[in-house]
Amino acid sequence: MHKGFTLAETLITLGIIGVVAALTLPAVIQNYQKKETVTKLKQTYSLMQQALRMAENDYGDANKWDYVDSKTFSDTYIKPYYKVVQEYEPDDYKDIGIHIYCNNGGDCSKYGSFYKAQKLILTNGVLLAAGPMPSTTADGEQYNATTIIADINGLKRPNKFGRDVFMFNIDYKKGLIPYGSGSVYNSEDPTLTTEQNLSREELMNGSNIRSCQQLGLFCAAVIMLDGWEIKSDYPW
Repeated sequence: MHKGFTLAETLITLGIIGVVAALTLPAVIQNYQKKETVTKLKQTYSLMQQALRMAENDYGDANKWDYVDSKTFSDTYIKPYYKVVQEYEPDDYKDIGIHIYCNNGGDCSKYGSFYKAQKLILTNGVLLAAGPMPSTTADGEQYNATTIIADINGLKRPNKFGRDVFMFNIDYKKGLIPYGSGSVYNSEDPTLTTEQNLSREELMNGSNIRSCQQLGLFCAAVIMLDGWEIKSDYPW
């Protein structure tokens, strides 16, 4: 007597395996994407910190740099400290069609002055865009500030805050930090930036429209606060 599986039994087994795979594979893929995103984001942050230190060695404290416009700032303080393979002028914005989107799906190109910023593509595929601006502390102290947007996969989609696009800030007290974890631009008074010391709950779910759950600009700060991890409540 020959022992083995009948064709029906084999098909039933393959069907069960297929169902299990269909249920678990999306979660496996998503977890992989999250880990890949965090790894690339952390590497990019480290690279940006190193470049900032080199620039400060050449030009002094970043708060005292000349913040004329994005192109001048980028050409002087950013471009020389990275390996750049492609560059887009601010005036190229409409022609090349680079947009970044909010977590809620709207166009967020205005944030960080991205729409009028010089854009650099690095050899590792990361896109950097710096939006410098003069600002004032709550105590009336004048200083120079800038936001730097990093798209960790360059021009590839989804081009969305919190997924592949993250915002950083050169803070007048803390140096280069994820946007939201230090001084935050005051939308009611464009000349004023205030240190708000936002908690994780505020960064994630707070009433500020730039929170991670809303527009997504504070998402890098959430990931960093969570020990460079994307947790289950993160809007993915």
